[in-house]
Amino acid sequence: MVNLQEKIAESVLAGNFYATEKLMNATDFMEFEEAFISASHESESVMFYTFILEMMKKEETVELHDLAFLLLVYPLSEVKGAFDSAYFHAERAVAMTDYKEIKNLLQLLFLYTTPTPVLSDREAFDTSKRILAIDSTNQVARTLMKKAAKKLDKVVVDIKDFNQYKNA
Repeated sequence: MVNLQEKIAESVLAGNFYATEKLMNATDFMEFEEAFISASHESESVMFYTFILEMMKKEETVELHDLAFLLLVYPLSEVKGAFDSAYFHAERAVAMTDYKEIKNLLQLLFLYTTPTPVLSDREAFDTSKRILAIDSTNQVARTLMKKAAKKLDKVVVDIKDFNQYKNA
C-alpha cells in the first residue's frame, strides 16, 4: 500500500498539483506537513516549492508560509537564495499573525543563526524582544538577544530592555 509521503512525492513530482491539493485537504495539516517535508527531503526538487506557491495563489495562509519556510530551511537549504526566500515566508507569517505567534517569531529568529545570517543584529534583537514580551522564559530569544546586543557595539542598549525579563 502506498503511504501519504509516497502519494505526495508522486503527485508533486508529476506536476499533478490537483491530486496533491486533494491529499492536503483530506489530511490533518500537521500530518500532511510532515509527509510533505519528508517527501521533499528524498527528492530535493523545487517542484515542492512550486506546489506551495500554487496553493498560495488560491489562498495565502500562515500554514502555507510555515510549510514554505520549513521546505526552504531544511530540504532545499542548499539551493542558492533559499534562506532569503525563507525570510520572506517567515516575515509574512509573522505579519499575518500580528507579531503575536511565538512559533512564527522563532522561525524568523532562526535565520539569525544560519552560517550567513539573513537577519541583521537589530532585527534579531527586536524579534527576541517581541518573543520575550510574550514569553519571558524563552531561552532561545534570551540567548540570541544577548548575542545581538553584543554585536550592536555602536548602539547603546537600554538596560531596561533586559531588566524587565530579569526574573524569567
